[in-house]
Amino acid sequence: MDSLSHALLGIAVAGLSGDPLSFHNPIYLAAIIGAQAPDFDIIAKVRGNFALLRQHRAFSHSIPGLVMWSSLITAGFFCFFAEAPLDKVFIWSFLGGLSHIIIDFFNAHGAAILWPISRERKSFSLLNVFDPVLLSIMLTVFLQGLPAKETSLLFFSSTGLYIVIRYALKLRASSWLKQYFADTTIIRILVLPSLKSILSWDFVVETNTQYYVGQLGILNLNIIIHSELAKQSLSPAAQGAQKTILGEFFSSFTPFSYVTEHHDNKQKAKLVHIYDLRYFLNKSFLHSATIVFGNDEQPCDSYIKTEGRTIRIPC
Repeated sequence: MDSLSHALLGIAVAGLSGDPLSFHNPIYLAAIIGAQAPDFDIIAKVRGNFALLRQHRAFSHSIPGLVMWSSLITAGFFCFFAEAPLDKVFIWSFLGGLSHIIIDFFNAHGAAILWPISRERKSFSLLNVFDPVLLSIMLTVFLQGLPAKETSLLFFSSTGLYIVIRYALKLRASSWLKQYFADTTIIRILVLPSLKSILSWDFVVETNTQYYVGQLGILNLNIIIHSELAKQSLSPAAQGAQKTILGEFFSSFTPFSYVTEHHDNKQKAKLVHIYDLRYFLNKSFLHSATIVFGNDEQPCDSYIKTEGRTIRIPC
């Protein structure tokens, strides 16, 4: 989620203590910093954009990661605010961080909450990275001027209700998709918040022969198919591409990928493309990977295209 939503979550977590809101109170400071801490993994960008892609929402968004962040925050308080109750600083910074990974779990991009058991980013796919309705609900609660604990209880009940409503709408959309594709054998359905409108869902439907990528409305359930992709067996090159650094990353990055390959006569090479089917915007997939195979049938180059950027990756 966006930084402001995470900060408001941290304030609401600290408010459960019953202490009045004060940014001089160690409980509030610890919870707010803790609620931002999992995103401090952006420091991985000093090692390059691909390092950031691999690290973001991985270890830092897990329980072991929260223990590390809470320990670092507590150490910081010990150095600069020695009079602060360090046990409370650890607990409230941990709870603030926990609010971060929980809300990110409901976010479409997910978080590796089961690290190190699994590096896959788990997601309930109910919220977008920025949800204006959710942020409005959060801000409205704080504008009521209630005591701290009552504010926090109203905050969590209101945001929880919004998430429940989104879940009910998602179930309705999934049910409608099952009816729409009733003549095929459905293997999996993914419904997630649309990148274009808060009043739409994006979806991926996998059948025994095809992948269907499209969009449907939250209220009117009108279905638009963006792409129909025939399933195919993986060639030796495609299988080899999935064993590269970039291919293995894509396996943990998305549960819905699609592989194509073609010969580039100009480069005299075979190119294997892997697409993340979850995000389709402006008539193309937002995230894709390309692995280049030379004349010796070995990968010699690879790069990832994500949100308009091209990042070259060593094979």
